[in-house]
Amino acid sequence: MISKVSADSLMDTVVKRGYCSGCGVCTASKGSVLKMKLTAKGNYEPHKSSLASSDSGVVCPFADHGVNEDSISETLFSNIDRIKKKKEVGHYRNIYAGFVGEGEYRKNGSSGGGVSWLCAQLLNEKKVDYVIHVKQSNSTEKRVFYEYNISSNISELKEGAKSRYYPITLEKTLEKIKNSNGKYAIVGVPCFIKGIQLLRFSEEVFMKRIVHTISIFCGHLKTTHYMDVLINQFDVPQKEVAKFDFRHKIPNRLASDYGTSILTNQKKKKVKVNKTLFGTNWGLNLFKLKACDYCDDVIGETADISFGDAWLPQYLEDSMGTNVIVVRNKYLDEIIKKGIEEQKLSMEPLSTEDLIKSQAGGFRHRREGLKHRLFLKDSNNEWRPQKRYKAEKLKNEKRARIYENRIRMQEVSFNSRNHNNLSALMRELQPFIKVNSRLNKVSLAKRIWNKIKRTINQG
Repeated sequence: MISKVSADSLMDTVVKRGYCSGCGVCTASKGSVLKMKLTAKGNYEPHKSSLASSDSGVVCPFADHGVNEDSISETLFSNIDRIKKKKEVGHYRNIYAGFVGEGEYRKNGSSGGGVSWLCAQLLNEKKVDYVIHVKQSNSTEKRVFYEYNISSNISELKEGAKSRYYPITLEKTLEKIKNSNGKYAIVGVPCFIKGIQLLRFSEEVFMKRIVHTISIFCGHLKTTHYMDVLINQFDVPQKEVAKFDFRHKIPNRLASDYGTSILTNQKKKKVKVNKTLFGTNWGLNLFKLKACDYCDDVIGETADISFGDAWLPQYLEDSMGTNVIVVRNKYLDEIIKKGIEEQKLSMEPLSTEDLIKSQAGGFRHRREGLKHRLFLKDSNNEWRPQKRYKAEKLKNEKRARIYENRIRMQEVSFNSRNHNNLSALMRELQPFIKVNSRLNKVSLAKRIWNKIKRTINQG
């Protein structure tokens, strides 16, 4: 049983200090007095209901419940047959790299099509009645473009393909789970899945009804203003945008060299390569939630299965995209193996070393960088979430300055009111972007040496 925290405590720490990721699990605890709200800064945060009369306690992935990703995954997976564990990646039964060969799952997905394919198998085999995932919103609230929704068949499932770099919350769908019997699978980023597990451990109804958890590897979450900035560069009024694709695959380019596309109400499609769009460099931390800088789970260690992109040299040439899959649940592993045997999946084993390499930037930022950011908070006697890694001042001064400058870019972009004025926004951020470019500049000698090493490795 998880020890809950009071709503007042959560508001005074996690929310007030800016560590809320917007998942909404705090609203789902029995007797919760909290409701989610989309703020003017483009992120979801809880607020206390005006009808609140008591405080029964809540759970939150960034609150201190005395458990972390290690202890949660130990409870969930340590007794599974053939399970293995490595400190950097947590528990795993098998790790694969590949893609879906059947149907149009890969074509319609952001990467190898694995998430939608697996969810389809769960529905077809009646292992779940519903899949909760992100789709384009049908909400009348103009500010919301994407939201969590429920699919009960393959046709509905197709509407949720693709990654959405947009703030969402589980509040409404968790309410439906609470009030509607059935077996559910939930797709989410690591902190959302951690929150779901805390909810399952603390509320019997969620433990009974949420039978599978599926995580997406996560770089970080964005505010709505990220999408605003991208749309503004298409010279199309936002109200004229019917569909938006953050991960448009472009033939004959590297899988990592994808684009952004929009479809207007007049059915006109426009595509721009991401490298030509301001704001798409994820290393700049623009419009990033502060919470993401204090998360140490890159791959969804508490989920039954996790999917990400295979950002490795041997897979980048294929513009259609390739998944990395980390399986912890025995039954889901059997589904993957069956798909391989029936040639529905084109998969091969991947080592833990290559898994880490595929997400090298994410692991570096949430290990080395996280320790330094925790050190900065502790030095200022500021409250921050308890993490698995200890605060430690980074000895490499250049790397420390890179992380500190990223903090400033996150803060400035998150608080900026210029998301609809691109030139003003660029002027506001340019000083920090210049610092980032200077600090990340690789010397000529090092570039030559790196090329020599690549040639040797390839030979």
